Amino acid sequence: MALLVGGCSAAPDEDRSAPVVESDAVPAASTGTPPMAVVLTPAATSASQVVTWRSVKAWGNQRVVAQPVGGGTQVRAAARRKAATSVRDSGSARPAYTATLTGLEPGTRYRYRVVNDGGSAGDYHFTTSAAELEPWTFLTLGDTQVANADRPAAIVKAAVNRFPSANLVLHAGDVVNHPWVHQEWVDLMAALAPVRTSRNVVASIGNHEQCILVRDCRSGDAQGFRTYFSSPSNGVSGQRPTWYRFDQQGVRFVVLDSFGSDLAAQARFLDAQLQDNPNRWSVVLLHAGPFASRADRTNSAVFSTVLPVIEKHDVDLVLSGHDHVFSSGYRGDPDSTVFATSVSGPKFYEISRADWDRRGATRARWAERISTYQVVDVAADTLRFRSIVASKGSGSTPSIAYGAALDDVTITKDADGDKSVTRR
Repeated sequence: MALLVGGCSAAPDEDRSAPVVESDAVPAASTGTPPMAVVLTPAATSASQVVTWRSVKAWGNQRVVAQPVGGGTQVRAAARRKAATSVRDSGSARPAYTATLTGLEPGTRYRYRVVNDGGSAGDYHFTTSAAELEPWTFLTLGDTQVANADRPAAIVKAAVNRFPSANLVLHAGDVVNHPWVHQEWVDLMAALAPVRTSRNVVASIGNHEQCILVRDCRSGDAQGFRTYFSSPSNGVSGQRPTWYRFDQQGVRFVVLDSFGSDLAAQARFLDAQLQDNPNRWSVVLLHAGPFASRADRTNSAVFSTVLPVIEKHDVDLVLSGHDHVFSSGYRGDPDSTVFATSVSGPKFYEISRADWDRRGATRARWAERISTYQVVDVAADTLRFRSIVASKGSGSTPSIAYGAALDDVTITKDADGDKSVTRR
């Protein structure tokens, strides 16, 4: 395989026990046994930042300390311990913690450290979203799933090296293959190391993380997934942590659980979040999209339950994975929702357009045995989606250069919100 290296049931909510009492003493960086696997994820509001990590043992005074790089008020957040995990179901019983920094200034670069009585990790940095819709960029990944420390790691590195200003990374799910194997989570954290401590990483839960459609699998209700990734609560009755909404700089992102038994509730949630969307743009992230790109698959539940809401609100971009190919297109009006399925790892399937045809959709661009990452540029009047070739398997098609744009789509909106879509 050639490679470009350059430029189950749903997871339970986290433990709601009292916060750990913090201490004024801050150990020196990287001392003792520091916190590990630090991951940034979004909060319900852009003035807050969620930080999640694991610890070798249940040290006291688990917390995050942050301060604007240019000077200013120090912000501290005591941590809550997340729900326990087991070696049998997630590969590790080490405790995990999450903390939310609040009252952050918009458009500000912060330096932060994760601290406990055993040591500290950092210094790390993140930048909060601007108060208004200023041009910005985010990255998206399809399934990485296998050999995360190898090809997926190189793909993530290539993406962030080429687009260093990208301030968010979306992952369409199946982040690992065997959720009970600790080393796979270690490899995933290694692959995400260039991004996870400096920008939000958001993953929709896949079927592998929760042992759905997988034989001889165990996950303990997706223990591993909920350990490493936290999610905001939007105050909706019955909401589970595998589906939620967050806003970032003019974009409303809605993350769904394709294989959840509560798709009807998710569809109602999606409808409400899109009906009351104050942002210019909308993006839906889910593991399995409404149109399958593998001959023996059909995502009927997503098609019949979620797609009507997507079409009702004319969502701008729907991102998915699951099929280990690249496909993009639309249904009906070419200027309507852009649907894109991608893969960002070395595992590939044979592509098919049968389900797209069966569902009345048009597959405008496709590729087989080609791994990509996606870059999305956001501006007031345009949202540009590009899929960049990062790795190829034997027999890949079409013939295309590494680093080239496999797909390049621009969505344009006028002052009244009317859209047009240009495909290059």
